[in-house]
Amino acid sequence: MTSASFYEHFKARLLSGEWIAGQRLPSIRKLVASEQTSYHGVVSAYARLASEGLIESQQGRGYFVSQQGLAQARRLDGECQVGDPLFRLLQARPEAIKLGCGWLPPAWRDTELLARAIRRTARLEQRALVEYGDIQGYLPLRRQLSMHVKRQTRIDVPPGQILTTLGATQALDLVVRTIIRPGDRVFVDEPGNGNLIRLIRLAGGLVVGVPRTVEGPDVAFMTGYLREHRVRAFFCNSTWHNPTGGNLSPRNAFSVLRLGIEHGFLIVEDDVYGDFSPSSRATFAELDNLDHVIYIGSFSKSLSASLRVGYIACAAELIEPLTRLKLLTTVAVPGFCERFVHTILADGTYLRHMKSVQQQLLTHQKQAQLALARYGWEFEIAPDGGMFLWVRHPELADLAPLIASLEKRSILLMPGSAFAVENEFADRTRINVAHFSREVAGLFSLAR
Repeated sequence: MTSASFYEHFKARLLSGEWIAGQRLPSIRKLVASEQTSYHGVVSAYARLASEGLIESQQGRGYFVSQQGLAQARRLDGECQVGDPLFRLLQARPEAIKLGCGWLPPAWRDTELLARAIRRTARLEQRALVEYGDIQGYLPLRRQLSMHVKRQTRIDVPPGQILTTLGATQALDLVVRTIIRPGDRVFVDEPGNGNLIRLIRLAGGLVVGVPRTVEGPDVAFMTGYLREHRVRAFFCNSTWHNPTGGNLSPRNAFSVLRLGIEHGFLIVEDDVYGDFSPSSRATFAELDNLDHVIYIGSFSKSLSASLRVGYIACAAELIEPLTRLKLLTTVAVPGFCERFVHTILADGTYLRHMKSVQQQLLTHQKQAQLALARYGWEFEIAPDGGMFLWVRHPELADLAPLIASLEKRSILLMPGSAFAVENEFADRTRINVAHFSREVAGLFSLAR
């Protein structure tokens, strides 16, 4: 057992009540013998737990459970289990199966490969460890992103029209705060990104959900709404849509873009899952070349959530206000993170990593769909890749009891309401096929 895994394992046992407050903990020597870990691993874990106030050292007597620290940790742990389901997913313990999350499992990330690239970057870019990053973004990275976007969307975007961000969340926030004014009507996918809906409402925008179909956004709904209302922007998740897993058809993308040009609204294309596509696919950016489209990408989903490196590609006149707002709110993306992403884009590491991930997702999609269909679960869209399935069961009008029962087994899902503007979606949930397994599949049998 590694030092990190032993620490997580031992902390979970501590919080579960295996030892009571004030009780003496096993000696370091005893834990080394019984837990199949190293002396350093136990010493390191005890030091971390002591720094967190969960345990305390008594000279000559060993380590004891801290009464006050344990009570506080349990209270905080309990607070993480209430409220926003996304918060619960993000704060869940490492051993939980995050079936409803929007990112890859740790086992799918080649952490040794990433570690080598980090060490190489640290060796070559030592100043980036201590200095602010470039406000618009590290220029060599923006040059690489220019080539990356061309591979993905076949558009030519110069580095000067790219702004790096702290992941796609900050990219969306910057765009919302730049283009949306109180009272503006804003189209979004429904179901769609719950955080985005909150960001728009926080800026005073009036959110209008556009139903998502197999082809993409519901053009007929948009056309009817636009006859009576002016819309400022449409925020659309184009590839492997969150949560339905669908893509845009070329005809649908063209029809939506034509509406945008005709009615004067911007299309903000959230393409954070685009890199998971092994082949070409329809994007608004390719059709428009950024005249009416703002394009957003990120490496947080595909590489590491800890990196928080995303980017915006847009018309030249939008770069200055977006950069100014970024300077006011965060100054810059950490320079080391930007240089790390530049390293793995430049040497081909990222492309090799993504080819492996794409193949795994294709396999897991097929397996998850077959397993769920066997138990009567349905999905209007059956993706041939990507992470997501948007599922329902004809015999269950409300999935809340099922979601609650799975949570007791440390299997976490997101309720359909987390993706809603107006609809409840009580009978729906999002499943991340990368976290789906044969063991988990059996729990979706109604008979069981």
